[in-house]
Amino acid sequence: MRYKILLLCLVSALVLGCVKQYEKHHITLNDSSGIDTQFFPTEKRLKIGDKPYMLFFFGTDCGVCKAAIPDLNALEKEYGKEVQFIGILGPSKGFDKDIEILKEHNITFKTTSDKVSVDYFSKAVGGVMGVPVIYFFDKDGKMRSKFIGLTPKSVLEGAIRSLL
Repeated sequence: MRYKILLLCLVSALVLGCVKQYEKHHITLNDSSGIDTQFFPTEKRLKIGDKPYMLFFFGTDCGVCKAAIPDLNALEKEYGKEVQFIGILGPSKGFDKDIEILKEHNITFKTTSDKVSVDYFSKAVGGVMGVPVIYFFDKDGKMRSKFIGLTPKSVLEGAIRSLL
């Protein structure tokens, strides 16, 4: 009887531990609330809140990435109440320098540069081989579009509107 209870406890711990395995809280550079995610690998879904969202993978030394930022800032101002804008900055140059980059480019959307978080998001989208890359997800966490390189603002706006 004792072994059955022990086995039941062990199985329960494993099952309950696995349920939370793909939930993660990410620290952001410019928003104390951070980013809470749920990843469903078998369904290929990454859920973040209850709204559609955009992931913008960019680099600190990427000129094309920096050229995309003004358009993303403008779109975030226009659609930020309906769509979450999230920046994934890698590789990190350290917290203080990463904050400087956000200030220099007036980035107001949530941005993370923590290596664990950058790796997590990269794996969740199937890997990021270069930057800039922009992914759009619906409110259920399904990827709906992907743009590589400098993408016209009108194209990104069309992707946003298709999510609403």
